[in-house]
Amino acid sequence: MESALLTKDELLHKISSNASWENAYSRLSKEWQNKFLNFYSGTGTLPLTYDPFFKKIFDPEMHPERLSRLLSLILGKELIVHQVLPAESTRIIEEGSLLIMDIVVKMEDGSIADIEIQKIPYQFSGERAACYSSDLLMRQYVRIKHDRRKIFSYQDIKKVYTIVILEKTSKIFSNFPNIYIHHSKQQFDSGLPMELLQEYTFIALDRFQQIKQNKIEGELDAWMHLLSSSKHEVQLQIARQYPHIRDIYEEVTEFRKDIGGVLFMFSDALRILDRNTVQLMIDEMSEELNNLRDEANEWTNKNSQLKSENNKLENENNKLENENNKLEIKNNELKSELEKRENRIHELEHLLGIS
Repeated sequence: MESALLTKDELLHKISSNASWENAYSRLSKEWQNKFLNFYSGTGTLPLTYDPFFKKIFDPEMHPERLSRLLSLILGKELIVHQVLPAESTRIIEEGSLLIMDIVVKMEDGSIADIEIQKIPYQFSGERAACYSSDLLMRQYVRIKHDRRKIFSYQDIKKVYTIVILEKTSKIFSNFPNIYIHHSKQQFDSGLPMELLQEYTFIALDRFQQIKQNKIEGELDAWMHLLSSSKHEVQLQIARQYPHIRDIYEEVTEFRKDIGGVLFMFSDALRILDRNTVQLMIDEMSEELNNLRDEANEWTNKNSQLKSENNKLENENNKLENENNKLEIKNNELKSELEKRENRIHELEHLLGIS
């Protein structure tokens, strides 16, 4: 299944003979240059989790069966992708979590799936996933209500699936060392059988690799390896076992015939990553600044409290000093009166001849 393998020197010679290729290659980081060279030498794979590669391989217009199969396996139900929905929405896109792939598709049954792949799960919380899901639900509501007008019914609105695939996961996922896929759906604690419309799935690819390593225990494992494994022998094994994946593997190897196309896809993927890395750094610095401001405000409040306490103590001390002065005056008055009485006693004793 291998084709058009080139040595590093052969590939670099071809790149240097084309000015636009050479310019695109020079803009890649050293790491991404190596990824590109390894792909053409047959020792590496394409980074399929990145937007240009994922959308090329899983293009619902060209290969609807691929994304349909992947989503069906992830969600545990038969789903058929009908169309890609436009990216425009009321949602404000946040890129602080290093988003490297995002696609929204509509199924034949009318349900909607948002598939996102994150490089680093920076602040990708459940709250954020809920906001994304709610946005898609509202888009569906507005569209259906506009189309149906007076005959609109809320029962016309279909499920919304939010699927977040994480290349690297945060500490919270380490609490589940033997689980890499997490499903969530809304339901009542009483068992009330009322259909709610939002479901969520988080997939931890790094946990998957730690759990499975090179093992393939079913078709879902094969697809996860396709997305996360850089080992050539693993890719060959899953390609031999599963027809859909074999087709993908053969298509990927054919990409080697289009050096410029692949090079520009690498360039585009790195551009997205760089853009999001900058946004991530901005978000991290903003968070650090906010934390420092909060700490400064906390210290300011503590300082104000201490000053207030000090003022109270000073006031109390002044009151005590005033009381002490009054007591001293009173004590001196009592001493003076006592001396007068003692002197009178001595005078009377003398007059009475009492020694």
